[in-house]
Amino acid sequence: MPDQNRRFVDLLDAMKARDWDAATKLGRESVPLHNQMGLTVVDQEKNTIVMTMELSESVRGGAGAPIHGGILAAFADVASATTLFGLYDETKTPVTTDMHIRYYRQPRSGPLRAEATVVHRGQRLLSTECSIADAEGRILTRSTATYMLVPRQGSDLASGTTPE
Repeated sequence: MPDQNRRFVDLLDAMKARDWDAATKLGRESVPLHNQMGLTVVDQEKNTIVMTMELSESVRGGAGAPIHGGILAAFADVASATTLFGLYDETKTPVTTDMHIRYYRQPRSGPLRAEATVVHRGQRLLSTECSIADAEGRILTRSTATYMLVPRQGSDLASGTTPE
């Protein structure tokens, strides 16, 4: 667990420094699914993040669909949660409490582009909106999500230490 906590702090630092290559690398190392999905951080402004995802055989859906709907939902969830970075301290982590996604169409080409924006920032609950488009700019999905800030498990990052 200490290595995971260290990577999380390093990821927060990379995001604050706007080092998108480091943030992408750390995000992919922290969660193997993010690596399999080929997620890349492109840009982040105060309340908005842009991420991309390559279309590949590993994300293909059934019946010949270029992407599985659950992968699109996961992409929206990751982009939405990532846009919250910097809005809370490293002793907490956001967990998804509610997510609604509307599917409109399958992509014609990749990479896919997610843009997520913070729409509510409370002390404990945060909400986002996210849209995912294909390489032609066609909107594939739109989602809303709510996150609750909870204490990070297995860490005492407020004092700068992690358990052995």
